Amino acid sequence: MKKLMLTLCIIGFVLIGTSFAQDDTTTTTNSGESSVFFFYTPCETEAVFDLNGFAARGLDVYLQVFDQVGGAGNPLTDLIRVSVDGDYEVSQILPYNNDQTLLLGQFSSAVISLARENDPNDIVLTFTNDEVLGNCSEPSFPLADSFGASSGGTSTPLVDPVTGNIISTGEIISSSGIFTPDGGVLNEVFSEPQEAIVQIGARPSDIVDVNYEGRVSDPGLIFAECDAFPASDPGIVWDVDTVTIFWSWFAKTPAQVQDHINNAQYEVFLSSQYANRQPFPDVTVSPIVQREDGNYYVFYSANLGTGFRPGDYRVDYYVTWDTVIDDGYALFGPDTETPSILSTCSFTVQNNPSGVETQQNNPTIPLQQ
Repeated sequence: MKKLMLTLCIIGFVLIGTSFAQDDTTTTTNSGESSVFFFYTPCETEAVFDLNGFAARGLDVYLQVFDQVGGAGNPLTDLIRVSVDGDYEVSQILPYNNDQTLLLGQFSSAVISLARENDPNDIVLTFTNDEVLGNCSEPSFPLADSFGASSGGTSTPLVDPVTGNIISTGEIISSSGIFTPDGGVLNEVFSEPQEAIVQIGARPSDIVDVNYEGRVSDPGLIFAECDAFPASDPGIVWDVDTVTIFWSWFAKTPAQVQDHINNAQYEVFLSSQYANRQPFPDVTVSPIVQREDGNYYVFYSANLGTGFRPGDYRVDYYVTWDTVIDDGYALFGPDTETPSILSTCSFTVQNNPSGVETQQNNPTIPLQQ
């Protein structure tokens, strides 16, 4: 995965809020026009957004709700990325964190931004919409998944009581937007009709007596650059989870991905209180595949097994190139604006609360599957 170093080609970006009043903000760059039309409704336990417009390649919509007007106060929700491309028409539900609620007549504020894909801090435009809790509106469009255009959901059991893997009967309402080697998307968030609050990770349920706080939908699957992408946080990993470290690269064409494979030099290590900078064994390189965003991807994976000892771990990720490569969006390598990429991912391993015994012989030195 990489941050796209795009030269923006936007003549007019337009953000328009349509709750009580309509406002617009514009900025001029070089070509094209991107827009976000939104309808924001705060509800008692969640916020509902209807979003439509046009997004130029390399831009996504970011949403967050706060408990005071003007985007001030404490965050009611996580910062959520809605991946959009071209014409889009989707809805997004943001659950309030930590069982927070709004009272009738209480104000909140939503911050809606257009920012670079996978970099919420590189903001092109931002808009704040203050709104008071009244009647809660239902979503008008299909619920957004990581690609911002799907109303589909999945149907499987709720939770695996031994491993704690989260499997859901609800609809996918958001995710990290980061593709995984198994064809999925990292950290999907599901709605659960049988429970009052939608939240990231597993939720307490009458059918299990295990604390799933801090867990995500695919525990143990660690994106090597997760510290740069908050929605890809691995959450709490248990000693019964299989730890797999992965990273990826995408480009417009298979030939451009192959050029990356031929020239990329990766240095990826695992550090912890037990040992520092251990290289990964048996890194698997996937075939080049096209994913739902239309780009072509290659995935690198290192399966490190189960039985990791409790503690804090960090993945260090560094990539350079032997020569200049082109991914169809920007140049990378010597004498370019991006001669290298350096990133990290921090995660914590804990003993599983189900009492399942493991040998806890990981991390081995050197690392081995």
